Amino acid sequence: MMVKRLAGVYLAVVGAAVAVHFVLDPLLYEWEAGEGVPIAWIVLDWLMAGGLPIALYVTFMAKQAADGESDLRAYLVANTKFFVAVALTLLFLWNALQIEWSAGAQTPDAQVWIFIDVVLPMLFVTVGFDLLQAEEM
Repeated sequence: MMVKRLAGVYLAVVGAAVAVHFVLDPLLYEWEAGEGVPIAWIVLDWLMAGGLPIALYVTFMAKQAADGESDLRAYLVANTKFFVAVALTLLFLWNALQIEWSAGAQTPDAQVWIFIDVVLPMLFVTVGFDLLQAEEM
């Protein structure tokens, strides 16, 4: 149960940090000036990369449990969270790999990062809270 608690706290804190930093980003950085990627985003990217496997595992287990239930709401919530986690993982890896190992003159797509930075906090915080509430039961 301690592992669930730690995973829940990790996901909730990373999700909240990404959300706050995303909102403050236009106030903190001058992207038009051609600055490189700030160290805070690099750190958050690594934390997001660490949280995605946790979110995938937790949402997959919840999906497996809900697939056998007759409760439509639980089924829809579990499946939605799982497939959002899968989509975010694919988008994150696709965009992140373009930074270091892209073939040719590819660059990461800023619009994809914006989508990730908006949706990932919602997933991480809700899954994190689910894990923390499961601990209490």
